[in-house]
Amino acid sequence: MHDTQIEDWLKLAGGKENIKLVEHNKGTTTLVLKDSTQLNMSVLASTDVVADIRATGEQCHLAIRDESSRIYNALQGVGAAEGTALQEAGHAKKNRFSILHFVSDVFRPLMPAILGAAVIKILLAIITLMDTYGSADSSALMDSQTFTIFSIIGNSVIYLLPVLVAISTAYRLKSNIYVAASIGGLMFHPEMTMMMSGEQDVHFLGLPLVSQPAFYTTAIWVILTICAAAYLERAVQRISPKFSKGMVAPFLTLLILVPLVFMILGPVGTWIDEYLPEALDSLLANAPVVTIMLLGALFSLMLVMGLHYWLLAIIINEMVMEGGSMVIAAMIVAIIGQAGASLANGLRSKEPASRRLAFWATGTALLGVVEPALYAVNMRKRSSFYSALLGGAAGGLYFGLLSVKAFAIVGNPSLVSLPLFIEEGSLNLLHTCIGVVIAFVVSGGLTYWMAGKGQKSGQAAPKASIE
Repeated sequence: MHDTQIEDWLKLAGGKENIKLVEHNKGTTTLVLKDSTQLNMSVLASTDVVADIRATGEQCHLAIRDESSRIYNALQGVGAAEGTALQEAGHAKKNRFSILHFVSDVFRPLMPAILGAAVIKILLAIITLMDTYGSADSSALMDSQTFTIFSIIGNSVIYLLPVLVAISTAYRLKSNIYVAASIGGLMFHPEMTMMMSGEQDVHFLGLPLVSQPAFYTTAIWVILTICAAAYLERAVQRISPKFSKGMVAPFLTLLILVPLVFMILGPVGTWIDEYLPEALDSLLANAPVVTIMLLGALFSLMLVMGLHYWLLAIIINEMVMEGGSMVIAAMIVAIIGQAGASLANGLRSKEPASRRLAFWATGTALLGVVEPALYAVNMRKRSSFYSALLGGAAGGLYFGLLSVKAFAIVGNPSLVSLPLFIEEGSLNLLHTCIGVVIAFVVSGGLTYWMAGKGQKSGQAAPKASIE
């Protein structure tokens, strides 16, 4: 944000010394002012500033639409330099903390890196598709080390995502980012990677650890771990002697918290590893329509919680036994549902930065990189997140009724993966396209409608209103 824009907001508020509190909640930054008589209303007429001003008795609130938190971060920095009391909306008494909104706020600063890497991955996927189904022979390029290096570049951000998420969470909670990075990168240690390779049973303090390293580094578990680390760090800092303040907190965090996470997630992962594939196999055999509908709805949640890694065994079993996979079909409608909700968010948003992010996230989700749409766009509003799940369910129901299958294994299915649904002598590809459209339209339509209802009920900020 430009310095002149910050100055305009400060002039309207009557100067930074008149700001008592800065809050952010549900796409709005609110300035709580000390003295309402200090408001400089002439700023509204002389600049492009748009605000909702509410004065009740001695209290005055200046609400600014700020879906990307840019204004909040800028004003927070200005106020912090002068000792202004700053507080997150989740800590305010009148506001409810939202884990979905918090996760989205953690991911937003990471979006430039993720989107940049996503574009590289998409270009490489298109080249691969042209090599497979096109007339031009590009096998020399596909087999070259140059192509491999570009593939590594495209995957590097996702590979290091646990570390980036840990740093972003710690930065947001104002805790030690280096300790957080150490926790996020634990599974990248070569010895840990070898131990978790599945060649041997792994135990920690007598408790079994599932041999699935990616499960422990899923974003939601990393975020929750860093939140606990931040709380522990503050508690230890309060009681530590001055000479050991910089050492005791990191020591206890790594010594107590990391083992505790293993003691919790290890048995949970082992239980999931034992029962989830078996349960899904049974459901697919006895109630395939309901199972694919549920997978279409819940696959996004499985992504968030790291449970999608267990689907690979089921997909391989389907390929061997049936020749095709209905699970991959459920995955594609879930991802397309996220894309539809993201597009609707972009169309409804009134902030240029949020619109750009939503449109870019829509494009990457349609082409197989779902993280920007899932975490940075749809999680910010529960209505759009739930609409995306419903869109996936609608597409999954259609696929289940018509037994739509994919005939090759792919990581994150997308529009680029549609040729994998071609079956000679059947309408499988046509039904795949119809199901994808259903998921996109249902999720996008529900999100657009619900966002419109929210704006009509008073979420949109007028130029100025004084109560």
